[in-house]
Amino acid sequence: MTTELSVMEKKAEQEMSAIMVKASAFVVNNEETYTAADQIIAEVRGKVKTLEVELGPPKEAATKAWKAMVALYKKYIDDPLEACKTLDRKRYAWKKAEDNRRAEEAEAVRRAEQKRIADEKLALAARMEEAGMKEQAAAVLDAPIASVAVAEPVKVEKPEGQIIIENWQARVVDADAVPRSFCSPDPVKLGRYAKLMKGKASVAGVVFEDVGTVRRRTA
Repeated sequence: MTTELSVMEKKAEQEMSAIMVKASAFVVNNEETYTAADQIIAEVRGKVKTLEVELGPPKEAATKAWKAMVALYKKYIDDPLEACKTLDRKRYAWKKAEDNRRAEEAEAVRRAEQKRIADEKLALAARMEEAGMKEQAAAVLDAPIASVAVAEPVKVEKPEGQIIIENWQARVVDADAVPRSFCSPDPVKLGRYAKLMKGKASVAGVVFEDVGTVRRRTA
């Protein structure tokens, strides 16, 4: 196939190289050259039409084979690897949620213990005041409550060799609230507007240009 391709390429180069150099270098700067360009274009199109007969079938066959191989690769390489990535994302999400749950649970224990100590302090001060020990009761109330230490939450254990990688991404939930500095003009929408309005198109910050071409009527 490589040798066959080389032969086809050599023949195509012999057919097209000279006229392509001429077409690329041709300058349209007056009425005569404007008209003369027709001849060059006709010659290029004629050679293209001839080469299409020879290069078309092999191209279609190669394209078909390429598409089949891409589909095969996607089905048995890309898709299984993507399934692994999806599973890893699920594991990451669960581990993060579970670690947060355990941390919140530990914090709830700490707050509960802090409240128990504060309640005992209030109860003690109330008993002292009832017993006529007002100064001592005030001292108890004024005394700071020591910080409560609780056991650190145990995080989900990772298998040996596994690392956790954060991957922060943005998801727009209210497009109208996004600052202008994070927005980009829509080239497709602007292009449609240009085709519709032509020379009357006007949008701040945008220049509309006519970059037309010349076409021939086909018989």
